[in-house]
Amino acid sequence: MNKIKNFIMITVISMLVVGCSTKEQNKNNDYFIEAKEETINHIHGIGYLGDEKDLILATHHGLLRFSEGKWYKTSKNNHDYMGFQATDEQFFSSGHPELDSDLKNPLGLIKSSDQGATLERIAFYGEIDFHYLAAGYKSQTLYVFNEHENSLKQGLHYSVDQGETWEASSMKGISANAIGNIAAHPTSSEDVAISTNKGLFISSNFGNEFKLLTSSNPVTTVEYQEDSLIYFILENNETKLVKYNFKNEITDELSLPEGISSKNPIMFIATNPENRSEITAISLNNDIYQSNNTGESWNTLVEKGNVSNE
Repeated sequence: MNKIKNFIMITVISMLVVGCSTKEQNKNNDYFIEAKEETINHIHGIGYLGDEKDLILATHHGLLRFSEGKWYKTSKNNHDYMGFQATDEQFFSSGHPELDSDLKNPLGLIKSSDQGATLERIAFYGEIDFHYLAAGYKSQTLYVFNEHENSLKQGLHYSVDQGETWEASSMKGISANAIGNIAAHPTSSEDVAISTNKGLFISSNFGNEFKLLTSSNPVTTVEYQEDSLIYFILENNETKLVKYNFKNEITDELSLPEGISSKNPIMFIATNPENRSEITAISLNNDIYQSNNTGESWNTLVEKGNVSNE
């Protein structure tokens, strides 16, 4: 989270754990339990997960789920999930194990098909913590940005086989020195977008060549849909939530939730794959907003990280 905050400051001013199946745990109420009063200090990712399209938040201390108007938290495996990305089958993530865990630190690249009840090691276990990670919702194609050279060279890499093999991307055309996030197209493995302090860059050849889609102003986050992108840009002292349509190349400005500003920008965006008019946005101050009409109006789910079911 410090890296993300620094980005804003600069630009604005195998199984690890054996467990029951998710359905069994939800029924027994022992894995996800009701979060009556919780304070979130760091949110590291958001996404709509699996067949049920559950809204999942990755935090410094585990996962939160928003379902039927209520918040639930995990009772175990409360790891510090970084680079969290949800797909239709599983989530991919990285990060650090919770205190008193016997897991290696960092976690490398992991995945889970039961909302985190069990975790499977994919690659770089005990070696790399990926803060920047993307996964195609249907394609399962992975993109990671490695910040420090180790067994994986520094830079952008992609995998079309869920992390078994990796290819390096050339990243030609990127003229930025700070990343907001990476977004992968839901179905097309070749298409990827990166939000940066110098604008929004897109590629249609696995990140080998990028072009600048916006002005060269800070874009904090981007969400890739089937035929469009939604992104948040800080432009000429103004904040904008924008939807770009690839088919007609039309750019529409969406309304912003109250409280969003250059000092409290949107840091994460996710849209429901079954209903793209449902948008969830998270601000730097951990405010969580949701719209059911493509941003025409917004409801506040959480203020300043204070989760409550009251």
